Amino acid sequence: MGKFSFRVNRKKYESENSTITGKEILMISGCEPIEDFELLKKINEAGFEPVQLDEKIDLNDPGIEGFKAKLFKKLTIYVDDEPVDVDEFIMTPNEIIKETGKNPEGFYLKQIDGHKEIGYKNDRDYQIRIENGLKFITCKLAPTTVS
Repeated sequence: MGKFSFRVNRKKYESENSTITGKEILMISGCEPIEDFELLKKINEAGFEPVQLDEKIDLNDPGIEGFKAKLFKKLTIYVDDEPVDVDEFIMTPNEIIKETGKNPEGFYLKQIDGHKEIGYKNDRDYQIRIENGLKFITCKLAPTTVS
């Protein structure tokens, strides 16, 4: 008896059982409290279908491409001291910069945590777990010169 893999928001997870409920998918993928999330199932590039918490899903079904977990309510983060409402609970620095209307090619992101700064200049695909009240600043990238 092997493990059964599935993806939630493009990240891979595993289950001991091939049949799993929506609630178990959310719990395994760290989407808690589960009542705050909507689970959607992607089927054969036809779009997404909602999944109920008690709905049983067979991970061996060849039509399932993956799952998307979305928050029911928006979270507010602050970028350059401006409030930004987002509905994703995991975002990359580039996605956060895009939410401000800026082009990520000209900026990078720093997270402000008290007196600490966490720079994402060289890790633009890092998965940041979004929580209400997180603070970030955008920093302009220096133009590169060609010699």
